[in-house]
Amino acid sequence: MRKDLVWAADQWPSLEYVIVRAGADGVRADSQLVTAEQGPAWVSYQLECDAAWRFRALRMSVTGPDGDRELTMTVGPDSRWVVNGADRADLATCTDIDINVSPLTNTLPIRRLAWSEGQATDLDVAFVSVPELTVQSERQHYTMLAAGRFRYESGSFRTELPVDADGFVLDYPGIWTRRI
Repeated sequence: MRKDLVWAADQWPSLEYVIVRAGADGVRADSQLVTAEQGPAWVSYQLECDAAWRFRALRMSVTGPDGDRELTMTVGPDSRWVVNGADRADLATCTDIDINVSPLTNTLPIRRLAWSEGQATDLDVAFVSVPELTVQSERQHYTMLAAGRFRYESGSFRTELPVDADGFVLDYPGIWTRRI
């Protein structure tokens, strides 16, 4: 499967174009994002998952007025997380990642888990904050409300996410709208 996705931000000037390729050998997403949420930034990332949509690696770069930043993250089958070459034991309970400027990463748990209507699950995720490129563990909660509709909660934030048949976000109400 190849899927080309474009999201436009509703609250600030931003546009993300992602190409997702999924097959028997795994999933790869290549993204280019231009955002002005916290000042202008050019964000590029490559996200890799296994064929079951389990996170494996992220390479990200951010270019902005404050200079260039880079981030690499990997997780092995032993749940050992490595961020920029350093072991991160504080992320050991994480199963997914969440990039704060992209609706793409909501797809990982939606695709990875077997869902039924009304089912809810708590997840620990490695939360990537852009443009800083900091990573911290965060608890998130997903509930399948109906086919193609999920409630997403993180801290005090709560929203409903409509998704397409492949589990990709169509609308992040008030924040992102998918254009393609």
